Amino acid sequence: MTTQKLRMIVMNGQRIIQAMVNNEWETTGTIKKAEEGIKPGIYNIYLAQKPEDKKQYEGKILYIDKENEVFYQQTGKDFVVHQLNAISGKPVVGKDVVVEYDGEKAKLTQIDFQKKTRAIRI
Repeated sequence: MTTQKLRMIVMNGQRIIQAMVNNEWETTGTIKKAEEGIKPGIYNIYLAQKPEDKKQYEGKILYIDKENEVFYQQTGKDFVVHQLNAISGKPVVGKDVVVEYDGEKAKLTQIDFQKKTRAIRI
């Protein structure tokens, strides 16, 4: 896994991945349409922490880096970087998920916010 410093910028419905090269941010790859659910902003995903065993991470999947076989999840104000080969389930960018670790393996579960809300009967 490369220790490249990455950030993701989302604006005007577009998503740009940038890498730090010679102390300057350079766009890597192509500019793509931002996935539904990703809010505009600058995401410093290079600050992502490695997951801990026996922990659960709830949040939105921001970016899947197929080249390095990892994906980035935003959990509150923090970021977590997960290994793709450790996950059972398919990560989808823009979806809210729970990633639960048990040893080296992790289970990915999508969160359905419709089921989380309570109906109030009048």
